[in-house]
Amino acid sequence: MKIEMYTQDLCGYCLLASKEFESRGWTYVTHNIKHEENLNNLKELVPNVRTVPQIWIDDEHVGGYDDLSEWLKNRPDWWWHAHPDLSDT
Repeated sequence: MKIEMYTQDLCGYCLLASKEFESRGWTYVTHNIKHEENLNNLKELVPNVRTVPQIWIDDEHVGGYDDLSEWLKNRPDWWWHAHPDLSDT
């Protein structure tokens, strides 16, 4: 599984998303938008972006932290069976 997250310093929701991934043993890559190149890349991906984190899982734009929570809740049972190494049960 490929997880990428755009973040910024002192972002509580970014920290919560990171903790969610770590609690599941998932590896992820972060891109801090304090670096202009990362900010420009994010704006190319989501032109009207206003908040971070912005999360992609397997190249699917999930959205922010609340969207991640919904994404995790709404994975069908078959998805977790197809990815047993990702299940938190």
